[in-house]
Amino acid sequence: MRDEARHLLPLIPTLLAVADTEHITEAADLLDVPQPTVSRQIARASNILGVDVVERRGRGIALTAAGRILVPYLHRVAVDLEAGLDAMSEHDARARGRISISFQNTLGEDIVPALIKKFREEHPKVTFELDQGARARCLDRLDDGAADLAFVALSAEHTDANSFQLYDERLVLVVPAGHRLAGARSVDLTDTGDENYIAMGHGFGMRSICDELWAEAGITPTIAFEGQDIHTLRGLVGAGLGISILPRLRGHGPETVEVRIDDTTARRRIGMVWSPRTPASQVEAFRTLVVRSGRGLVVR
Repeated sequence: MRDEARHLLPLIPTLLAVADTEHITEAADLLDVPQPTVSRQIARASNILGVDVVERRGRGIALTAAGRILVPYLHRVAVDLEAGLDAMSEHDARARGRISISFQNTLGEDIVPALIKKFREEHPKVTFELDQGARARCLDRLDDGAADLAFVALSAEHTDANSFQLYDERLVLVVPAGHRLAGARSVDLTDTGDENYIAMGHGFGMRSICDELWAEAGITPTIAFEGQDIHTLRGLVGAGLGISILPRLRGHGPETVEVRIDDTTARRRIGMVWSPRTPASQVEAFRTLVVRSGRGLVVR
């Protein structure tokens, strides 16, 4: 860097203020410094450059021809510096920000942890606020701004504009090992209208799906038990207390049998949902990772 440029750098704010106001007093007010300070810095700039950059004009001042040539370049330096500071701040926000995630209970065992682990490989200082519960609660927190992202069972309202599907999974009818349907290869839900069902409580994603499947089958089953955890429901089925519609489970115990449902809509789509609000940079970075790599991290 030339000596003139190195010495001129600290004087750029003063030169730009004078060029903008064309008045020493107004430039001093703009910079919040005494008027003599502005006058000395202008004189210093002229000495560094070996040419006057301002001249008297009436009761004010104006840029000289040399000043008019120089100022656009000084302005470019200031703009580039601001851009650099913005980029640094954005990087720092990505590195140190906080992300709030709401997710359904069943997604807390593997999906959410796998995504967070992958993200923190590149963003180790980002912290997470995790909240789990019913699907309705997760979406309410997203709408209220309490959550940045929600991982839930997707429905028709969720499109490419506000969600990303990670996977979909087949739902099965889970019955006790000694049940009349335990040996069936598949079942039509219309044949289960007289059975006692064990289901998730209202507000949970699985309950909404079950309600739709029962309506399509034209049945209104008796709900013997309602729960808040899929594993609890499966345990109640294993105890012979009813049947349930649940996601498939690898390695389930001998107390229960999974029977295929003769309905192609007996599936649930799992994905990430976001709000229309402009996300913070660290949230956008996490969302980008999920879209780019999420499906490969989730084994189903």
